[in-house]
This record gives sequence, structure tokens and C-alpha cells, in this order.
Amino acid sequence: MAKKTKEISNASTSAASLIYGPYLYLGPRTSASAAFIKAHNITHILSIGATPASTDLPVTYHRLSLVDDPSISITEICDLANEFIESVKASGGRVLVHCSAAVSRSPTVVAAYLMKKCNMTLKEALGTIILSRPAVCPNAGFLAQLKELEMALYGSSSVVVDVLPARKDQRLALFDLTKS
Repeated sequence: MAKKTKEISNASTSAASLIYGPYLYLGPRTSASAAFIKAHNITHILSIGATPASTDLPVTYHRLSLVDDPSISITEICDLANEFIESVKASGGRVLVHCSAAVSRSPTVVAAYLMKKCNMTLKEALGTIILSRPAVCPNAGFLAQLKELEMALYGSSSVVVDVLPARKDQRLALFDLTKS
């Protein structure tokens, strides 16, 4: 079962959240501040985006290009992200995964990581993320690909919807793992 998530700052959408273990954080680009990095001992940043971001932060910075478009394949990006996150974990570091708003791209990448490397179902992975960051809502194409990944990993799908609800309260209810 997933380790409990921990909100880093007053449920703010600009704050990053600890998603898994002591090493995997998720947040929007604005959370990649020097103050946050220092306060949480972040050693690596994985930026998921279409354009490079400049950084002068004292961390190892890696960017993977992914456009938030339902027709784009996430497979290669997720595989590369998994390798990067696993290397951070193995080194005893901490990684902040971010995209512009931490709504679709970076949560999709983190969900794929939790499924492949932490043996979570899609419902557990998205539930872990959404309970910590209710604004998370991967686009329909990314969700379909995550469902395909779950079928390949586990032979069944734990998420029955093809599009996540637009309302945060409905997403939270859908992924309330205490009802499973």
C-alpha cells in the first residue's frame, strides 16, 4: 500500500507535495524555488515540459519534453522519468517533478512511476496524487495511456472512467481509497 502523502504548504496549489517515500515530490514550476529546495533537501529537479526552463538552483536539473496534448505518447517520457527518479532514489536524493501547473503532465509521469516502480494500481497511484493535490487532472489521452499501462502490468483496470471529473470534489470522491 502507498505511503501517506503529505502536503507541504497549506493546501496551496503553488506548493509542492511529498507524494511517495521521503524522495518524490510533485508540484508546479513555481514550487521549484531556492527556499523550497533548501527547506526540503531537494537534490534533483525533473521538469516535464515543452520548453526548457532556466535554473540557477543548486540541484541536478533534468528536463523531458512533453506537450499536454491527448494525442501524444507518454511511453518514452515515462520510461526516461522512471530511470531518473530511480537513480535519485538509489543515491539517497530527493526529486521534485514539475511541469507548468502540476495538473496533467507531471502527475501523469508520477502516476506511471508509482505504477511501474512502486507496484500501485492506477487507482492507487492517482488516488495518492489527487488526495495530496486535488487539482490534478491528467488529460483524457494521458489517462487512456495510463489505463493501458495498468492493463499491461496487472491485466485489469482499476479506473472505470475515461475522463476524470472536472470538479475537484468529484475527483477526490472517485479516488477515495478508503472506499475500496
